[in-house]
Amino acid sequence: MKHLIVMVIVMLLGACATTYNLPIEERSRSYEASSESVWEAAIQSVDDAELSLIETEKEHGRIRARSRGSVWDFKGHMLLVVVQELGSGQVRVNANAETTSKDKVVDFGMSKRIVRDYLSALDRRMNTRG
Repeated sequence: MKHLIVMVIVMLLGACATTYNLPIEERSRSYEASSESVWEAAIQSVDDAELSLIETEKEHGRIRARSRGSVWDFKGHMLLVVVQELGSGQVRVNANAETTSKDKVVDFGMSKRIVRDYLSALDRRMNTRG
């Protein structure tokens, strides 16, 4: 019984320190829109998801943002977004988050939540553009 409790605690604490192992459909979206409109929506969605914009590299389609501190997110997280044109009017947005903690272990599911919230904000912006 003691071993079972320890295993459960370890699994909860180690819950996904990054989102790179999530299925692509949970961390990616494709839109039929211009790359410019998706890029603008991707940047605006950072604020909608209550993240702080750190850096944008439009020529490479990259966005970096940091989570704002909270009681549950002591060390913070970094969101990495890549916007790429696929051709034939399709633009893909890939989002990944990772803890900035040195041990890269304790996450409490925050990485997955940050990606989910960001992509939900992006979906809302893209749906309102028609």
